[in-house]
Amino acid sequence: MRVVHESRPESASHHERFATAPTSALYHPHHIGLVYKTFMQYGHHRSTRRGAMTTLPAERFLYYISEILQTLKSTNQYEQVLHLIVDRLVRIYKCQTCAVVLIDTKTEYLNIENSFGLSWTFCKEFRRKVATGSIGELLWTGKTVFISDCERQPQITEQVRMENPPGSCLAVQIAVDHRTLGYLYADSRERDAFAEQDIRVLQAFADFAGIAILKSRLHEENMRLDRVDHETGLEKYGAFIEKLGTSLERAKSLHENFAVEIIDVDNFKSIVKTYGYDASKQFLKELGDRVKGQLGHIDAGGRYGYDEIIILLANRNVEQAVACARNLARAVEETPFTPRQIHSTISIGVAAYPQNGKTVEGLLLAAKNACFEAQRAGRNNVFRCLTEWNMNEAVLHEHGQEEEI
Repeated sequence: MRVVHESRPESASHHERFATAPTSALYHPHHIGLVYKTFMQYGHHRSTRRGAMTTLPAERFLYYISEILQTLKSTNQYEQVLHLIVDRLVRIYKCQTCAVVLIDTKTEYLNIENSFGLSWTFCKEFRRKVATGSIGELLWTGKTVFISDCERQPQITEQVRMENPPGSCLAVQIAVDHRTLGYLYADSRERDAFAEQDIRVLQAFADFAGIAILKSRLHEENMRLDRVDHETGLEKYGAFIEKLGTSLERAKSLHENFAVEIIDVDNFKSIVKTYGYDASKQFLKELGDRVKGQLGHIDAGGRYGYDEIIILLANRNVEQAVACARNLARAVEETPFTPRQIHSTISIGVAAYPQNGKTVEGLLLAAKNACFEAQRAGRNNVFRCLTEWNMNEAVLHEHGQEEEI
């Protein structure tokens, strides 16, 4: 019986909580080669001992590695990679239990993210503190927990075991980019089911898990920071509102004019129903391109709703903004969209600063209500108000004609 704590190299960033040995975000092929070499050498040595590796051909092991890498390369959803890791480790070692346990960054408790051999109730109620016992040492320092005979080490076993009593167990740290994410745990009903050489194999799978989690988080962060709505090519609403707020402050300080316009596609539901989802998406992209073509370099366009667009016209008074809106409406009406030659029209509501609103909220409300009234008056209309929003002071511009409502 042995209890082995294998230290990983010291990290250079000890000022960060749970700072650990550096694990490259891009997994180096040389590391995979070392794991494969270890498997080949140790698989022969274990042929006379108990252990699942005696029944697994080296080609199958290499296939598992390739399978995980292919999934890691093709998806930003780390859950698929974790499922593969757990499943393949169970097949390699015939584990009683295998689990990926991650740190909840909000509560700093440990949660079971993916597992084999555990009940749903156990996983749901699992709530283990980060900085306690052997698991705490594993997370803080990266020291592997390896127990070859759990009966002879009941105290440490109790700290690391899961739902069912193990005969032997192994736990390695999941870390990437100098940060600890959690740990990978495997156990067996048998004693001596794992050997020291297995630490390297399990660590490789743990590093795959870390890379998958990091990749997923970076993707989510990039999506959050990405200011472009890729279905229209215009700015996302949050980015547009940020620019609108900046323009408002500038207009207040420099006594400038600007206008906000909300555009709604008159027949979008009919387009989806007639031409299908893919054609409707292409239509939105081409409409976004058409809108961008009408904007100046200091103007802005954003996505307001599924088939609604909002634009900011800098240094324009209300008459100039209405003229721009009419030109855009005419251009859309005259343009066949997509190879399917889709024809459409738009309704536009115009609100100008400072006549129709002196705040972002006020301008949006005026433009939204103006767009609603343009739709109520019929398709292919441009609508504005004379002062701050007041239905009785609304003016309709239709094909160049003005009419009080």
